[in-house]
Amino acid sequence: MLWIRYTVVCALRIARGRGRPPQPGSLIWRRTRRRLALAAVAAGALTAASPSPALAVETTGSELVIIQPDDVVEDDLYAGAVRVLVEGLIEGDLVAFAAEEVVVVGAVEGSVLAVAPSVAIEGTVGGAVRAASATLRVDGRVGSDVVASAGRVELGEASSIEGDLQTWAVTLETRGHVGGDLRGAQGAAALGGSVGGDVAVTVGRLTVVDDLAVSGNLNYRSSAGAEGLGKAIVGGAIAHQAPMPPNLRVRALQAFGRFLTILVLTIAALTVAYMWPDRSRRAVERARASPWKSWGKGAVVLVVPFVLVGLAALAAALAPASVSFVLLVVMAPITLAVLGAIAVLCVVTGAPAVGRLGWIVSPKLTLNGAVLVGSVLAGLIWLLPVVGWLVPLTVAPLGLGAWMSGRRPESEPVAE
Repeated sequence: MLWIRYTVVCALRIARGRGRPPQPGSLIWRRTRRRLALAAVAAGALTAASPSPALAVETTGSELVIIQPDDVVEDDLYAGAVRVLVEGLIEGDLVAFAAEEVVVVGAVEGSVLAVAPSVAIEGTVGGAVRAASATLRVDGRVGSDVVASAGRVELGEASSIEGDLQTWAVTLETRGHVGGDLRGAQGAAALGGSVGGDVAVTVGRLTVVDDLAVSGNLNYRSSAGAEGLGKAIVGGAIAHQAPMPPNLRVRALQAFGRFLTILVLTIAALTVAYMWPDRSRRAVERARASPWKSWGKGAVVLVVPFVLVGLAALAAALAPASVSFVLLVVMAPITLAVLGAIAVLCVVTGAPAVGRLGWIVSPKLTLNGAVLVGSVLAGLIWLLPVVGWLVPLTVAPLGLGAWMSGRRPESEPVAE
C-alpha cells in the first residue's frame, strides 16, 4: 500500500512541475510516508466511529415464511409468500401478502395488514387488523379495530376485539366479544356473543344464533325480519328498517350514464357507416337476410373468450397455491386485454343491427339516416325497465355476426 501511495505522490509532484519524484529513504520520502500513515489511521478511526444506518423494517419473500416460536422480529415485517405463519413475536407491524394463507399464532405488537385467500388470527394483535380475503377467522385477541372485506368472517368463542368490527362480507358469524360497534354490510349475519357498542348493519338475513348481549342499539336494515331476537339482550333500542331505494341523485346519474352511452354508441355507429359505407351496407343486408345465423356467429365470438377465462380461473382454483398465483399473474393482463377487445368490438360493430332497425322503420332512409334512427330507437328501448336488457343481447351479437358475414362482397355473375 505504501508503494501505491508513493506512486500517487510522485505523479502529483510531476504534474505540478516540482521536478523529480522523491527517492526512497530521502527526507521528503520519510515525511510523506509519515503523513500518509497518519491520514490512513485517522480515516480508519473516522470510518469505525461513524454510525452505520439501521434498517427500519425487515422484508422477506419466499415460498414459505415462518416466524418460529422463539424468534423475535424487532421491527416491522413485510412478507410475501405462498404461506405466512407467525408463531413468534413481531414488535412492529405485519404486512403480509400470501397466495394461500396468513396465520398469526404468536403475537404482533403492532397492526396487521393481510391479503390472502385465508387469514386467521389465533394469537394476539396489539393494534388493528385490516384484511382482504376469502375467509377471515379470529380466535385470538385484537387490541384495536378489525376492518375486513371477505367472503366469510368468523369470530370464535374465544375471540376478543377491543375496538370496532367493520365488515363487508357475504356471511358473518360472531360468537366472541366486540368491545366497540359492529357495522358493515353482509348477505347473511349470524350473531352471538357480546357487543359493547351499537350494532348497525345492512344485511340480507339476520339471525341471532346464541345469547347475544348488545350494550347499545341494535339497528339492522333488511328486507326481512330478524330471526331469534328473543335470545338477544339489548341495552338500547331495536330498530328494523327497510332497504333504502336509490335516491333521486343516483337515479339521475344512472339515467345520464345511459344517455351518454347511447350518444357514444350512436357516434361510433355513424362513424363506421361513414368510413366503410359499402361494407356496412352489405352487413345490414346480411342482418336482414340471415338474422339468426348472424346472431349465432356473433354470440359465439363474444362467448368464447368468457369461456376461456372461466376455464383459466377454474384451473387456477384447482391448481396448488404456488402455481395458481403464477397463473393469476399471467392471466390477469390477458383477461383485461380480451375484455377490452370485446368492448371495442361491441362499440364499433353495432352499425348493421341498428341500421337494419332503422330501415324497418323507414326503408327510404339513407344508410347514415337508418343508422341514426335505429340507434335512437334502440337507445329508447334500452331505457325501458323490463325489456331494456334485450337490446345489448341482440344488437351486439347481431351486428358482429353480420359484420363478419358481410366483410366481403358476394361474387357477381359474369356478363355474357
